[in-house]
Amino acid sequence: MDDLTWLRMAALAAEKAQPEKTFENPRVGAVIVKNGQAIAIGWHEYFGGAHAEINAYRQLKRAEDAMGATLYVTLEPCAVHGKVGSCAEAMSHWGLARVVIGDLDPNQSTHGFGVQKLRSAGMLVDVIHTTDSQRLNPAFYQFHTHRMPYVQLKLAQSHNGMVTAAPGVQSKITDAVADRDVHLQRAAASAILIGSETWLIDQPRLNVRGITLTHQQPLRVVIDRRGRLQNHPSLRSSNWLVYTENEVFAQTDNVVLMADGLTGVMADLGQRGIKSVMVEGGPTLMQSFLDLHLWHECLIYTSDTPLTGGVAGLTHTQSPDNLQRVGNTLRKQYFNQEVAPCLLASHKPLVK
Repeated sequence: MDDLTWLRMAALAAEKAQPEKTFENPRVGAVIVKNGQAIAIGWHEYFGGAHAEINAYRQLKRAEDAMGATLYVTLEPCAVHGKVGSCAEAMSHWGLARVVIGDLDPNQSTHGFGVQKLRSAGMLVDVIHTTDSQRLNPAFYQFHTHRMPYVQLKLAQSHNGMVTAAPGVQSKITDAVADRDVHLQRAAASAILIGSETWLIDQPRLNVRGITLTHQQPLRVVIDRRGRLQNHPSLRSSNWLVYTENEVFAQTDNVVLMADGLTGVMADLGQRGIKSVMVEGGPTLMQSFLDLHLWHECLIYTSDTPLTGGVAGLTHTQSPDNLQRVGNTLRKQYFNQEVAPCLLASHKPLVK
């Protein structure tokens, strides 16, 4: 088997990682090969936990089995001490003969440094520049390449395309199975964003429920251009952030004066280290993101049941890239190819 085949095995291992568990960390897989045989396989399992290389090493029957072996990994080993120690530094003590890397880390704090550290330790290092890591981690690459968050739009609507039975009224559309899918999506996001109209009607909690998290809850963000939420003190907590064009309201804690519209909001969130944003507002806010091409992925949950009258949802101009039955809904998934052509491939399973 050649290098590309072993790297594909590492990518298949990375695909086992669940985005709601790895959170803002990339999904990475590693394979240790010796005498033409894979002797250990590992992947990054959860945010704050051991990285793929470490998990693969821990699968060895004996530590000395790594002597003279080749380690294949989908993404450059980290060279800095973060939530865990430096993988490149740990690997320098294993006696590996060679390391083959699928792609360099787009994070400038470690880009190229892992390779340098490994080579300094006497290992032969090859970077193949495959696309598997980008496909598995579109949000990670988006943020570290552009310093702007990955934007995922989400909307639930009835069979006849309505989001509510009447203006200003909350209507339950999705069942428990579809709701759980939404919470899995939320668990992978750095922030959840809505508009003031959605907050006034639903007053949603915008948190992850029914799923055990090993990381923090997403930041909750509200777009309130006119300042209609000034008299709602529940938004003053540390895990809420409100963007407004109302200069008086902007003097309040956790409230930011908007500049350059939604594009400016995304830029500011990027500066705050927010890597991905799940937009769960109403159709008007969603359409604004679509019109600005300020989105990467869109999920529309269409239920089996119609609503009489009410407020119309979205009619997407492009055909869905993926269709999946989720509970009482048909989930349509769209990718913005004009923003990132690699996104369509990013959510398709790797072929074994």
